[in-house]
Amino acid sequence: MPIPIVPEILGLPNITSAMIELAEGRCDVFIERPTADLPCSGCGEIATRTFHHSLRRLRDLSVFDKKAFLVFDEYRVDCPRCGYKVEKLPFAAPWARVTMRFAEYVALMVRHSTVKEVADMLGLDWETVKEIDKAHLKKEFGEPDFDGLRILCLDEISRKKRHKYFTVAMNYEKTKVIWAGKDREQSTAESFFEALGPQRCKKIEAVCVDMWDPFIAAIRKYCPRAEIIYDKFHLVQAYGRLIDKVRNQEAERAAREEKDVFKGSKYILLRNAENLRHKQKQQLRELLRLNENLNKVYVLKEHLKRLWDYTYPAVAERHLNEWLNMARASRIESLAAFAKMLDSRRDGILAHCKYKINNGRIEGTNNKIKVVKRKAYGFHDDEYFILKIKQACCGKEPDPTDKLLSVTFSR
Repeated sequence: MPIPIVPEILGLPNITSAMIELAEGRCDVFIERPTADLPCSGCGEIATRTFHHSLRRLRDLSVFDKKAFLVFDEYRVDCPRCGYKVEKLPFAAPWARVTMRFAEYVALMVRHSTVKEVADMLGLDWETVKEIDKAHLKKEFGEPDFDGLRILCLDEISRKKRHKYFTVAMNYEKTKVIWAGKDREQSTAESFFEALGPQRCKKIEAVCVDMWDPFIAAIRKYCPRAEIIYDKFHLVQAYGRLIDKVRNQEAERAAREEKDVFKGSKYILLRNAENLRHKQKQQLRELLRLNENLNKVYVLKEHLKRLWDYTYPAVAERHLNEWLNMARASRIESLAAFAKMLDSRRDGILAHCKYKINNGRIEGTNNKIKVVKRKAYGFHDDEYFILKIKQACCGKEPDPTDKLLSVTFSR
């Protein structure tokens, strides 16, 4: 039966009357609207002629424990500009099966839960929830935001097993992912700089990267004036792999009675000394006392990390030269090779004195991306994964309370 207050409760424009029918687990709301002067869905221009209508049914926000559906006649109009088109609805996108506010509610839920959890909660198909969320993300993050880009970070993240990667570009100052593309080739990085355009490329002052040569080649090609800064985390991580290599070599050479000291020592050597437990510190001291080469690489690890504490380039360069001389004098082949590599990239290492880039921001962004991937148990749709990355790393924390209230009480 018609209920006069329903149009006001619905909060929908141009509703003249409404009638509710209740069924088990469902609430159908039949609405009537004026049929004159309907806008065209193509151009938005008002069309005065309608020539056909069909019954349309849209999922709306639930009423208590019942799924709610809007049921109404949708008209086709004769637009003077576009010809025959379906009318533009103020509460639903063309050909959508849900109302705009229900789509916003689904997108808000997916932000804090998995697609499967939301689908089960709302009684929807998994693919439907994903497509609703994807359409919402395209509106918000489909167009890249390159405004004010001055300091750029380029990194790669794993998207699938077997060395499948995304190249991710981040506005360092805003802690915001602004672009992502498949693979980590030079052509991938070049496609980002081409999207950026020559004028914006000129405004980039510094680019923070790991020592991946294809990225460096793309930077020098498109941003020749930009300073290249090698990320401290990746350099220390590379040195950690060297320590483990030396540890394995020394463990093979060790006498039988010394081998027990090497067991479980991998992460003891890699961790900061202040983070070790008492028993681990004892094992570390015993290991360094027994093995001269491990002692050398361990001491040089701590010495290398202090390089990023300097502010003045001349002092930092002096410290680097001291480290290189000690590494070469160690007579450890792999350490001498590492020193040669650092020496060839000294400009990118010393550039941190001018641009104090904290790799904590970069790793924080990478951790957020890992959480997004783990939460979804991986993504088969690369475009959707990229949009979820941009949402998670948009440079601002969401305030779900205000949005949830606006969605819930807009009815």
